[in-house]
Amino acid sequence: MLNPFFSVVIPSYNQGKYLKKALDSVFKQTYNNFEVILIDNNSTDNTKKIIKAFKKKIIYKKIKNLGVIAKSRNKGISISRGKWVAFLDSDDCWEKNKLKNIYKKIKKNNFDVICHDEWIVNTEGKKNNLWTYGPYEKNFYKKLLIYGNRNSTSASVVKKNFLKHHKIEFNESKSLVTAEDYDFFLKIAQKKGVFYYLNKPLGFHLMHDLSYSSKKDLHLKSIKNVIKKHVY
Repeated sequence: MLNPFFSVVIPSYNQGKYLKKALDSVFKQTYNNFEVILIDNNSTDNTKKIIKAFKKKIIYKKIKNLGVIAKSRNKGISISRGKWVAFLDSDDCWEKNKLKNIYKKIKKNNFDVICHDEWIVNTEGKKNNLWTYGPYEKNFYKKLLIYGNRNSTSASVVKKNFLKHHKIEFNESKSLVTAEDYDFFLKIAQKKGVFYYLNKPLGFHLMHDLSYSSKKDLHLKSIKNVIKKHVY
């Protein structure tokens, strides 16, 4: 069997309330050469039941990441077979043409990371805002350090061979929790990875009380720790 073009890596912990919608958005993609890898952080809700409903379409691994989502993402990357790794948080979802749009851009351009725009939605599904990412500039590593992260994990797709060649993975230190993605993209930029920003809203990022991104104090502290790690 040929390897898939995309590996979709989904970390999850007790997100049964949102997980089915996330998975549905993947399996309804108009481009279908992909595999789905779900890394379950020892959930105690109905996650397993939701997974079983999709039968054999999901590569399912259960681990204990001790609150460090980086461990789950790294596990997913390590067992992925695709040429490109697409990340999706279990409470986010995609437009049905996301992978087709990304595939077309990959075939026409030369880059190592592609990131698209996202709608920010509330728990009722109402669109609150449109977030755009980028731009890509010269001295991108330095620009990311000065101006902050310019990517969203659920909106980003990364070339697997680039990660493998440069031995890049998510940092599993608890001091970086909620900002491990910022560190991840910094490391790619540091190794001269090329970023491409697609100005199309191809995903929906959910903001709710249980999301890490809603914990502002923790997030700001983690961002400071990321910068310290790269500067000092």
